[in-house]
Amino acid sequence: MKRPYDEILNDCVENFGPVPRPHSLWTRYRYLRIPDPPWLRQHPHDKMALLFQNVQALFTHGVVVWGHVIQANMLLFEEGNDDCPGEVVFSFARSVQRNPINLQAVSSSLYALKGTNSDDPELDPIADYLAAETVRVFGLPVPPAISPATRCHISTTFFARKHLPDRRLCAMLLPMVVQRDEPHLALPLPERYWPDDFRDRWTQFS
Repeated sequence: MKRPYDEILNDCVENFGPVPRPHSLWTRYRYLRIPDPPWLRQHPHDKMALLFQNVQALFTHGVVVWGHVIQANMLLFEEGNDDCPGEVVFSFARSVQRNPINLQAVSSSLYALKGTNSDDPELDPIADYLAAETVRVFGLPVPPAISPATRCHISTTFFARKHLPDRRLCAMLLPMVVQRDEPHLALPLPERYWPDDFRDRWTQFS
């Protein structure tokens, strides 16, 4: 029997520990550390640098919430060694933490905008940024036209394979560590802190 999503998320929160998290030196500098990818050094003005500059602060002070992948490099769905960026949608709303199923619908609606032109000043920038695949956003509000009842945000994230079960993306819903305050930087919760039953369920989606 599958456990309720809020129980799973509560386990993630408990496993990760209370803020500020006193991670050991080994955990901080070996397991949680995410090195800058080589391509970022070649593009010093890429806004992804902001995320890498704040990895340790995010893992120390961030909150754990449900997130849903909007899009990610297809390499991440296969075995390999490449770590890659992607886009996720998340919400701080308690209703989403109890049942994140709404995030799937929001994510699908956002992805459907990719490359379209609706002449809507709220939707077109999202369509353009998703199509570009090199534009970074952090905490971009989801327009009410997409999520009228629940406040959601979009952030560019980075998928480090060592933090994913089976070292790849097996499913689109996953726990995220998110900066509570703006700009709402976000990274996947490392799989070491996932409860066993959800880790097993997540890998079965592939």
